[in-house]
Amino acid sequence: MTNKVTAFHLLLAAQFALIAASMFVNIKIGLFSMVLILLFTTICLIQLGNDERTNWKPGQNIMTYFFIVWLLFYILEILNPNNVMAAWNINLTPYALTPLICAFVVPIVIRTKKDIELLLIIWSIFVLIFTLKGYWQKNHGFSSKDLYFLHVVGGARTHIIWSGIRYFSCFSDAANYGVHAAMSTVTFAIASFFVDSRWKRIYFLFIAFCGIYGMGISGTRSAMGVLMGGMLMITVIAKNWKALLGGIFISISIFAFFYYTNIGSGNQYIHKMRSSFHPTEDASYLVRVENRMRMKELMAKKPIGYGVGLSTGNFEPKEQMPYPPDSWLVGVWVETGIVGLILYLGIHGILFAWCSWLLMFKVRNKSLRGLVAAWLCMDAGYFIAAYVNDVMQYPNPLTVYIGFALCFAAPHIDKRISEEEKEKELVATQKTDEQI
Repeated sequence: MTNKVTAFHLLLAAQFALIAASMFVNIKIGLFSMVLILLFTTICLIQLGNDERTNWKPGQNIMTYFFIVWLLFYILEILNPNNVMAAWNINLTPYALTPLICAFVVPIVIRTKKDIELLLIIWSIFVLIFTLKGYWQKNHGFSSKDLYFLHVVGGARTHIIWSGIRYFSCFSDAANYGVHAAMSTVTFAIASFFVDSRWKRIYFLFIAFCGIYGMGISGTRSAMGVLMGGMLMITVIAKNWKALLGGIFISISIFAFFYYTNIGSGNQYIHKMRSSFHPTEDASYLVRVENRMRMKELMAKKPIGYGVGLSTGNFEPKEQMPYPPDSWLVGVWVETGIVGLILYLGIHGILFAWCSWLLMFKVRNKSLRGLVAAWLCMDAGYFIAAYVNDVMQYPNPLTVYIGFALCFAAPHIDKRISEEEKEKELVATQKTDEQI
């Protein structure tokens, strides 16, 4: 492995390490994340520039061009009369820099299947840490830092509720933890079927189980959207009738279990998950629907939104949306207006279609296609959850856009695999001829 590839893997590890370190000390994750991303990206680019063998072409892809356009729109938001530069600066990394950096750097530095597997192994280590922290909270109680969040900051209002305690591990809240746990469940469950080693398969399935455990103790209903979205996505891109029928059967079974039965409702976590399949019976959902109708009236006069980062009420702009956005996509709408929302959804919609096409028709190696498909399926589920919850929180952005970018790296990796196989065949043929 080369140093330039290691630098990007270290970036992923550092992002997760920030979340893990927050168990012990207060960290301004947004600030440190920006510093880490810029530092490791600079190291990658310097090392790539010093290597004459570097092929820059994989970085020149449609994802890169799309996010250059999105970055330009983000910069234009400075002209929004309601803009607050402090909010704009804080949101620069997750909104614009992270997707653009992933789009350009990942297809260049991720060159083999082992590179992809190493990304998964790094992620898996931190999934274990997050799971252990969640387990400790549930079975041994909260730390002094956790208690401060619950009883001083006010987290108890949303985490100690009628259905029980929602555990949040190292994350900012239970919703963020539950969605991230679901992301890991989808990715590692699918990837486990496409690794070459039996032990890796068992290990990845264990990590997927850890994700399911995290989903359960977090009590996050939107996490079910990640699972269902990932399941449906794999049936689309599998190019296999058995996988298609199996995925449809499992999806229908999960839906039927939660929607039509009351099995396991005595368990607070199953009861919480089941409520996500009956939204019209949920008072909080009805309040959200009513708030969105009121938002729609106000947003008619704000085609470019209230300003980046100004949907949360953490700043004091000239004008403030009086109703809190209940999800990431609603937040994008409030902050960037209908213009920004259409651009954002258009970019990601085309990306999903383009990435699916690449995996289905441009990647022949089944193992490689499956490993990358695991990331894309996670992305599909993630954006379903983004409609119902604010999920674009650390460390999710980097993980999500690595998933998209790997799809653009995959055809180049597939080409190298084909060339290596041809070389092996040629060498074997020459040896056979020499023996004859």
